[in-house]
Amino acid sequence: MSDLARIVISVALYVLLFGYSIISLVEPVDATEPLANYPRMPAIDNAPPQVAAWSLSPTVVVCQHAPISQIQIKSAIKFWQNLGYTFENVRYKEDPTGACTSDRPWGYIVIHLVDKKTKLEPTALAQTHFFVDNLTGKINWATIRMRPDVRETVLEHELGHALGFLHFNRIDHLMNQKWEMGGWDSLGLRSNR
Repeated sequence: MSDLARIVISVALYVLLFGYSIISLVEPVDATEPLANYPRMPAIDNAPPQVAAWSLSPTVVVCQHAPISQIQIKSAIKFWQNLGYTFENVRYKEDPTGACTSDRPWGYIVIHLVDKKTKLEPTALAQTHFFVDNLTGKINWATIRMRPDVRETVLEHELGHALGFLHFNRIDHLMNQKWEMGGWDSLGLRSNR
């Protein structure tokens, strides 16, 4: 077999095996769509799936028009800290680095008010997208969009997504997809660090 044939076969196999990663790295991003690259996954071992984690502790920024009070963000951060997670900093309605206006806020969890561009299901209370680096498997940034009427557990739930957790449809669990069926159960959410 010639060297050219080996190269063509190698490239074809690489594209078949890793094509999704290549496409997700080079595909242009639509400015109106939030950036995320993880599909939904089923629960594993009777616990919520955590598809990725942050390599460094993120900074949380509550943007100017986000419908979150200082008490709400402090309480939500404390909830996750009690489970072993750390945050570099929490900024409330101050954004000296421009994370709130960036479409790639590296190192940040950014919290916004839902806007007209956000494609949110009518029954959804909020939406979170996180971006995982295909090479490192670590979360680079996350954006949370909240409706104006923030209900109990919703901010903690969305921070759970920003920390890499997907839905876990166990009754009374924080990561339950349906708010009415959720609660404060934190089974499987403790940090492994």
